Amino acid sequence: MTTIVKFLLLLLLSFFSFMGFANVSEERAIEQVVTDYMESRDRGNQAQMKRAIHPEIIKEQNENKDGLYLAKEMEHSELASLTKPPVKKWLKTSDEPLKVYVEILDINGNTASIKTGTDSFDFQDYIHLAKIDDQWKIVNVLWDNRRAK
Repeated sequence: MTTIVKFLLLLLLSFFSFMGFANVSEERAIEQVVTDYMESRDRGNQAQMKRAIHPEIIKEQNENKDGLYLAKEMEHSELASLTKPPVKKWLKTSDEPLKVYVEILDINGNTASIKTGTDSFDFQDYIHLAKIDDQWKIVNVLWDNRRAK
């Protein structure tokens, strides 16, 4: 091979390696934000919650009231207040560390969609994140009391 072809192949390989590294670091950053959000309720850590959520977050529950499905909304202040003592209704009964699972459904530029839950809480969250000023923040959560099977 000529030197130019070798150089172009090396450049191309470097580009794809960097892209793979960038995706892994974005995935790790997203997983950390979602884990902070989930753990903050378990630990009663308001600072951890506030780090994870956007100031204009909306969290909705698809709630069945007498056969009608209504979107019950929670905003930033209500979510943050869930971490204030006492948080007994959120605390799990075991001393084991909280196991959070994070399934990244899609990352597209500065947006991401996630499915998450824990071993302790019987609900499923579908989360949308936005990357703002180089930080991932949760902007929307849709949840249900039942875990998806």
